Amino acid sequence: MMTGLRNLAIGVHRQDGHTNIAAALRRTGRSRTRTPASLSPPRWP
Repeated sequence: MMTGLRNLAIGVHRQDGHTNIAAALRRTGRSRTRTPASLSPPRWP
């Protein structure tokens, strides 16, 4: 289960264009309010 969630998180970061996956995981893992852009609701202009 945990492996699947980690793979999902890695895939989401890659989809967002992050090249340093370890840094991206640390950045989002520190705070619940930091979510990857692809998981955030769309911003309306």
